[in-house]
Amino acid sequence: MRYAKAVRFLMLIGSLIFAVVILTTVFGTTVFVEQFAQHLRRAGRRERPAVSDTGIVLGAYTDGYRPSLPLRSRLHSAIHLYRHGVVRTLIVSGGQGEDEIVTESRSMKRFLALNGIPPEVIFEDRTSKDTWENLRNSQRVMNAVGLKTAVIITSDYHLPRALAVARRLDIQATGFAAHSTRREFHSAMREVFAHIQYTLRGRQSLF
Repeated sequence: MRYAKAVRFLMLIGSLIFAVVILTTVFGTTVFVEQFAQHLRRAGRRERPAVSDTGIVLGAYTDGYRPSLPLRSRLHSAIHLYRHGVVRTLIVSGGQGEDEIVTESRSMKRFLALNGIPPEVIFEDRTSKDTWENLRNSQRVMNAVGLKTAVIITSDYHLPRALAVARRLDIQATGFAAHSTRREFHSAMREVFAHIQYTLRGRQSLF
């Protein structure tokens, strides 16, 4: 009887230790991801744009012709740069996701035009599905129309990876961050894993 009690006690202690290890690991990972996400946001906001030939606006989800909150923020940033003479043209980059009924580029171009940007200065990349394709296809647009320099316009947490991809592709670019809100922090946390994945796959230069 005493032996059985001792075994149950040891099993209970072992289970508690295992639970503590798991909780510590999960909590530690969560803290790391949250801190890295905050670092990406701060790093993005520190970027300053240089006067350039074009601004590359990276796409995000659009509900028909109604851009999502992150996409609206990126578009307003692009309008700001154009009106202040920092860029003289814009490239809107984004294809059509499975849950979208129009391409992100079409939605972006329409939004910009409705806000006073001349359609003739807006170029579209209608096929990109991820950040790598955004920058690679925008580079092709730049080469096709003779644009040499760019400002990459995207959410603050996304900007460090976008600039790293640009360096990998030898695009002469600076960046301008659209400030994200607290509602978008889950996207900033997902960006941590995308950042690590792109580094491991060699799709972005090392910092």
